Amino acid sequence: MESQEVNSNGSCHATVSNGNGLEKEESENGSVQVSVDEKEKGEIADVVLEGLDEYLDDIDDTLVISRMVSDSVIKGIVTAVEEDAAEKIAAKELEMANLKEYMQFREVGQAKYDVRLPMVGKGYEKMREDFFGLRKLIEDQFMKARKEIGPARGLSSMKKISSGSELVGLGAILQEKSLMHIDKMLECLNTNLNAFCSKMDDLLLSSEISICESQRDLDTLAELEEIVMRSVIKSLQEENVLGLNYQIHDIQTSNWVGKFEDISGIGAQLNEIHKSLCIHEMGLVSQGSHDLDHLKLGNGTEDACSIHVSEIFDFQQLNHLSKEKLVGYFNDIITKMKRDHESVLHKKTDDYFRLRRDYLKEKGSHRKDEEFDVLRKKIPEIISKLEDFVSENERFPVLTKNLESIEKLKLRLDSLVVENRQLRDSLNEKENEVKHLEARVSCAAEALLQRSLDEEKLKSDMDDSFIETSLTEEVYNSVLREQIAQARCDSEDLNMELLMTNEICDIIFSEASAVPAETLNRYEIEDSDIQSWIMQSLNGLIFKETVDNLYKQALIDNETRICLEATVLEKENELRLGVEEKKKLNQDIHDLRTSLELKEKLAIDLSFSLSQEREQIELAYRELSSVREYASQQQTLVAESNRDLESLKSSHLDALEQIEVNEMEMAKLKQKLNQRKKVLMDISEERNTALTLAQETHDKLVLSEAREENLKKEMELAASELLKLFDDFEYRISGLIRKNSLRFEDTSSHVKDLNEMANNLRRRELMYKQKLNLKSVNLLKAEAEVDVLGDEVDALLRLLNKIYIALDHYSPVLKHYPGIIEILELVKKELSGASTMLL
Repeated sequence: MESQEVNSNGSCHATVSNGNGLEKEESENGSVQVSVDEKEKGEIADVVLEGLDEYLDDIDDTLVISRMVSDSVIKGIVTAVEEDAAEKIAAKELEMANLKEYMQFREVGQAKYDVRLPMVGKGYEKMREDFFGLRKLIEDQFMKARKEIGPARGLSSMKKISSGSELVGLGAILQEKSLMHIDKMLECLNTNLNAFCSKMDDLLLSSEISICESQRDLDTLAELEEIVMRSVIKSLQEENVLGLNYQIHDIQTSNWVGKFEDISGIGAQLNEIHKSLCIHEMGLVSQGSHDLDHLKLGNGTEDACSIHVSEIFDFQQLNHLSKEKLVGYFNDIITKMKRDHESVLHKKTDDYFRLRRDYLKEKGSHRKDEEFDVLRKKIPEIISKLEDFVSENERFPVLTKNLESIEKLKLRLDSLVVENRQLRDSLNEKENEVKHLEARVSCAAEALLQRSLDEEKLKSDMDDSFIETSLTEEVYNSVLREQIAQARCDSEDLNMELLMTNEICDIIFSEASAVPAETLNRYEIEDSDIQSWIMQSLNGLIFKETVDNLYKQALIDNETRICLEATVLEKENELRLGVEEKKKLNQDIHDLRTSLELKEKLAIDLSFSLSQEREQIELAYRELSSVREYASQQQTLVAESNRDLESLKSSHLDALEQIEVNEMEMAKLKQKLNQRKKVLMDISEERNTALTLAQETHDKLVLSEAREENLKKEMELAASELLKLFDDFEYRISGLIRKNSLRFEDTSSHVKDLNEMANNLRRRELMYKQKLNLKSVNLLKAEAEVDVLGDEVDALLRLLNKIYIALDHYSPVLKHYPGIIEILELVKKELSGASTMLL
């Protein structure tokens, strides 16, 4: 920089400044005058130190303000997030309270249902007791009936023995047969009732077992619902805590990165101040060297200025290099330049101190230079400490890498959660399929039970039909026997009448002995012819009627047998079809069991895969915990660096105090330095740099505000994510409630089925009661018929007694006939035996 000045005396001289604080004055005669003013040096140092103090104070203020602003912003964000979270948590708590009320209502309903289950069991026990009571009553009635029928069997029938023929009483025969039929019917009824009671016991036991199983299923379902709700709530809490920790960690890392950038800027500014001080000292050294040269040379010839040789690079060669090689090349050049600069600076400082000692010995201000040297030595130490601290800032990319790894782990965890949800959905589907198969198996079992019941019913119907056929055959045989016996009795009565008529005729003929023999013979022949013709006609009519009756009865028997054979064939076909359907159902059950086994294997595989996924999640959680530990270690390192910063601040404050002490000593130099325009220009340039630095600090504040806005956006995103999580939680809870409602509907359907089964059992009970009533009515009818037959037998006995009395009246007449008196004696014995039996 060059400037020309014109003195008042007209002499013109030029002032040349070389840019390092030294000035040359060239006069017209070519002589060179060097002016050094100590006051100007003190003023420059004072101005520089004041600017440094102000700049450091501004930096401290900006750091404090930025810290307070960041703390206030973080507090405001945290409070806002806490308020939003509190509101959302309150809303969710209200929803949870509503859900709890709903679940309590469901639990009350379930408890009612659980209470109903024991009531149903008690009802079944009461039904069983009623059945046992009915069974005992029926057995007692059977015993009473047998006891009442027993004495009736002791009645002996009336026998009549003639010459070559024996007659058995018709009433006794019919009574014995009817009693045999009644015994058989009672035995059949007893067996049927025993089978019915055993089946009812089996049904009641199976229903009780099914009720117990349904109660256990309900208990397991309630436990599973509680476990699922707890796991869902824990997962949501962990996700919320992790999100808040990540947000706080991001905010802290961003704040620490900004602070480290500010510290690096402070180090650069201190380096610039140190360079400016070194330049000032170099100016003093060069000025002292000029003075010494002037003293040595006398008229003084100026040494040539040091020429800064700029290296010329071959840009064509550099263009062919890659970015990494260029960076390495320039880093090597920079390190070489730094080393050269340090070596030159070391040499210059040595020369400076050597010359300054000589100069101060002459001037007597060695004390001030020592204090200034102490200050100069402390500033590089501070700069070195700041550089070390900034070099530690290179570790923070590791934190960024850790954050990236944490984000990757988050993505991995999200993918694992999605896979876990998919696996849970697949498990739910498989459980639904298993339930469907169980329902099908239960339906098949019910169908098998129904088939077995139908088969047993068919068997009972077959037994009833066989019993009915046997009864009808026996009844028909008894009727035929009765008709044959009736025909025999009629023929015997006719023979008796013929004998009586013959005897009467003989008596009449014997009385009418006065009639001539010829007429008697003629009348006898005519009477015998008439008698034989009458007997033949009567016998022919009787035999025709008996043959017609027997033929009709045989036709009826054949028709009934054909009908019974057809019914038997139909029953056999139905039984065959039932057996075939039973085989098919058994095959279906076998297939269903195989499919159930396959489903169970699939469920086991899915549970194994879920356990593997859980292990992977635990590994990821362990990695997260290790990352958290590493982050805590980094935080401890940051705390240590903060402590170092505080120690640096304390040393810096000490340096500032020393600078203030030196300011008092350098006050004299300020007056001389103020006269130099060049120094003022430098100061103005420094002020411009300070303004630029202030602008940079303002830009940094703007950047911090932008970061705060970004943080706000991130917090809003976090809040939106929390809302999404709560929405997912609501969706899960709604799904669980739907599943519970479906399960309750299934249980209600099972209860309806049980009610239908109970109704069917009641209907069967009514049917069997009706059958018992019919059987009892039939027994009463049979007893009435037996009473009627007994009355008829009594009437016949009375009639026979009357006949005996009439014949006994004619006993003097009948004595002449040899067989009649014996028959009368036999009739008398039979009548006396019947009377004793009646008594």
